[in-house]
This record gives sequence, C-alpha cells and structure tokens, in this order.
Amino acid sequence: MEFTLNIFTLNCWGIPAVSKNRKERINAISKYLVTSSHTIVCLQEIWSEKDYLFLKDSLKSILPYSHYFYSGVLGSGLCVFSKWLIQDVFFHQWPLNGYIHKIHHGDWFGGKGVGLCRIRYEDKLINVYCTHLHAEYHEDDMYLAHRVLQAYSTAEFVNLTTSPADVSILAGDLNTAPGDLSFKLITQLPSLMDPYVMKCEGSNPSIGKPSGTCDNANNSYSDTKLAKSAPEGKRIDHILFKLSSLWEADVINFGNPLEERVPGEDFSYSDHNAVSLEIRLRVNNGKKSHRQQSAEDRFDDTIAQAIKVCQDATITITKSKHLFLTCGGLLFMFLIGTVGFWPHYILADIVKIVITGFCFYYFMMGTIWNKIEMNSLKAGLSALENFSKTRSELKSFD
Repeated sequence: MEFTLNIFTLNCWGIPAVSKNRKERINAISKYLVTSSHTIVCLQEIWSEKDYLFLKDSLKSILPYSHYFYSGVLGSGLCVFSKWLIQDVFFHQWPLNGYIHKIHHGDWFGGKGVGLCRIRYEDKLINVYCTHLHAEYHEDDMYLAHRVLQAYSTAEFVNLTTSPADVSILAGDLNTAPGDLSFKLITQLPSLMDPYVMKCEGSNPSIGKPSGTCDNANNSYSDTKLAKSAPEGKRIDHILFKLSSLWEADVINFGNPLEERVPGEDFSYSDHNAVSLEIRLRVNNGKKSHRQQSAEDRFDDTIAQAIKVCQDATITITKSKHLFLTCGGLLFMFLIGTVGFWPHYILADIVKIVITGFCFYYFMMGTIWNKIEMNSLKAGLSALENFSKTRSELKSFD
C-alpha cells in the first residue's frame, strides 16, 4: 500500500497597507496553486481575512477543504488548504509573543501560535501543523528567549499530538536555520525529519539543492546588502515530517517551486521563497529507520542551552523592570514637584500630557506587562527544567 503527499508552504507577506504588491501577489499565488499538484498547502502572513476568503474561493475546485486560524488582534496569519477532508482543527497560542509596545514588529498583535489540522485520507490520518515563529529583527536578537520557548512549546505540542496520525507534517516560517537552537528543539524533541538532510544522505540524489528562503539574491524584495554578502540567503522556511512506525517514506521532490518573478511582472511572489515537498509513503517492512531512533542523548545539550537562554532572559527582564520603574518614578516626581510652576499655555498643557503618558507607560511596563512576561518565561523555563529532570530520572531506571 502506497500513497503520496505533496506539501507546499509560503510566507505570503500579506500585510494590508504595508506589503508591496500584495493584491497582485496573492492573485499570482492563487493562480500558481490552481495549476499545481500540491495536495496540502500551508500559508503564513495571510493577515487579511479577505485574502483568505479570496484564496478559499479560488482554490475550492482543487483544494476544497481549508481552515483559517483566528487569533489575537490581527489574526494568526496561518491557514491550511487540503485536497482531503480536514477532520479536526486546534490552535495553540504561545504565551510569549513579542511586545505590545513594538507596534512596528506586530507579532504580539497577531496572537501567534501553531495550528493543527488533522486530515483524513481514506483510512489514513495526516496531522498538519502550520506555524510562524517570532523573527529576529535585530542582530542582538532581543526575542531569542521568546522564539526558543515558542520552539519548545511547538515541539512539545507536536510530540504530544502526533498519535494516532500515520504521518505528521510541520510546515511554516520557523525563523530559524538548521543548527540554530530553536531548530534543534523543534526537530529533536518530536524526532521530525528534514527532507534536505535525507537528500544529503542519498535518499534521492537527483533532487536539487534548495536555496535559502529569506534574503536570497533571487528575490526582488531582498535587502541588497544582505543578498550581496550571502546570495544563498537563509533557509528558515521548512517542511518537516514524522512517520508512525507503520510507515516509511521516500523523498520524491524537494525544493523551491516558484519562479523568481511572478510571470509578466518584475516582483517575486513574496519576500520569502516557497518550499515544496513530495514524499511517497509505503508500509514499513519491519525495519526501524535510523532517522526515527531516539535522539535523547544529543537532545540533552539542546535542552541545557534552552534553559540557559531562559535564565539569562529572566535577569534581563528584572533589569528592565527596574529601569521602567526608575524612569516612571523620576517622571512622577518631576510632575509632582512642578505643580504650580507650569505657565497657563496650551503648549505647556500638551507637554504635561505627554510626560504623564510616558509616566503611565513606564509604570505599566514595569508592573503589569513585566509580570506577564516574567510569568510566561517562568512557565516555559519550569517546563524545560522538568523535562530535563524527568528524562535524567527515566534514564537511571533503564
């Protein structure tokens, strides 16, 4: 018994009033998908519900089943299209999602998380996880702890929900490259396989090397300086998979399926490159694949690194609390100390309102928001520490 899955994923960069050529690109994406042979499609950054409804209507003849994961203020931006029945859906929102005051980043407003669609194909179950982790934005990566805990939360979610699926697929913009801590967490805990690694191991030598999916020189929206320094870009968009013990798989095709430019236009389909994976699954012959063996030994170091990142983050958050409260306190004392000294001009009133606003902002950030972030961080840290402790105890029993 054999069957084939053809999965497609793309960060569509669909931010209303911000993303360039959004409507033209969404239309081009729908035209491509209509003529493609993909059986499962995972899209990210579909921030407009109208864009999702347009895609849903456009693809209904070939991908009649779909689901949009509503979340946060703007929506998660995640949606899944399927050739086969979507039997069950569930969305897990991460407690750490960036900062509310970083409006220009916007991750908090999206209420990001990982969405699960359980698809039924004849008598087989396919778990499809679509997700989009927090971006770096800056070289100092102030969101590292957020992304690490998002990765761990996603890995645990996948690990705990794969059964009774025959095959599980995780697709999306993970904002992390192979070798990064977040990528290790996502792949090692639930034992997800990277098709690129399978290709390098010789599963199908004819498969070409996929290029990077972000800041790639072939993308019209890539930063020129970054593309020049690293033309291949970064491979941060992934399709990973895990099989039940009943199945084994061959990678038939894996790479970047879209052309460099939308046909007839001078721009790309998105600021990211798409990724597609075609795998043929067949009943296991009884031999356990070495790729699916336990990775606990190498995972111990990964967990230790994640714990260290979270511990460092708690120190940073504590320092931020003191800074916010100090600034707020100084502004408050200034306002109290200058009562009666302000001239009766509208400009002075505006200045007082602005200072009062900053004072309120600093107190809010140093109290309520700081407590929310600290508790979310502690929740993730305690889960990591519990994982490390229990695995050590379980090893001692063996």
